Amino acid sequence: MNISQIVAIATQKLRELESPQKEAELILSHILKKDRLYLIMNSSEVISKVNENIFFQLLDRRVAGEPLEYITNRVSFYSEEFFIDKGALIPRPETELMIDEVLKYAKDGDSILEIGVGSGAVSIMLSKLLKNSKIIGVDISKDALKIANKNRELHSAENVTFVESDLFSNISEKFDIIVSNPPYIADSEESKLQKELSFEPKNALYGGEIGDELLKRIVDQFFERDETTLICEMGYDQRDSMRKYVGDRGEISFYRDLAGLDRGFTLRKTS
Repeated sequence: MNISQIVAIATQKLRELESPQKEAELILSHILKKDRLYLIMNSSEVISKVNENIFFQLLDRRVAGEPLEYITNRVSFYSEEFFIDKGALIPRPETELMIDEVLKYAKDGDSILEIGVGSGAVSIMLSKLLKNSKIIGVDISKDALKIANKNRELHSAENVTFVESDLFSNISEKFDIIVSNPPYIADSEESKLQKELSFEPKNALYGGEIGDELLKRIVDQFFERDETTLICEMGYDQRDSMRKYVGDRGEISFYRDLAGLDRGFTLRKTS
């Protein structure tokens, strides 16, 4: 089969998706190590039998609901490309807003701690935007840390260090800012969510019976430490619970995503 034929077959198989042809082309581009423009300009090129077999194996994974990012091991975040695999949560566009929020408070040269690094995309992007800052990212998952360190090497992020740690347990330094996108979905929501999420690590998605338990642990430990600023992503329906939980211990403000939903908060100590 040639490129045009194989894309047409795959597009039909993926017809229930929002952009079936685009996804078919991205899978084929991944295998051929060519961009989508190449596919268009060379639509009559015959695909080798080996690549054809690989393509349909990967296509079956996508038909089964596996996220495209895991299939191609590529994800775009903050206009940069990162390696991704099943051991880490796929970075979401809304998490880019958390970086924007950090940049409102951080000065180049500030030290930053990220709790729950996953793929490492947040820490690495902050290192690119704050070139003189020292950034340490922690995660409890060895698999996630392997992925984060691979991205650290890919992006030559020399001012980033990744450490295995349960929240602050292996951290002794003091930082200017703490940032985190912890799991915040209620355990009971698992069966209601889209199929693609079942392929992502559960410990990076689900935060407990209510969902905000880990967020509250981070807030409590923040108040036991010397840092003055904590910036976290949260669930769209957790504004009231987090405001009530912080109480008069600090000043909390919230930021919204492009859909107008509450997406995170900045917490600053009042004394």
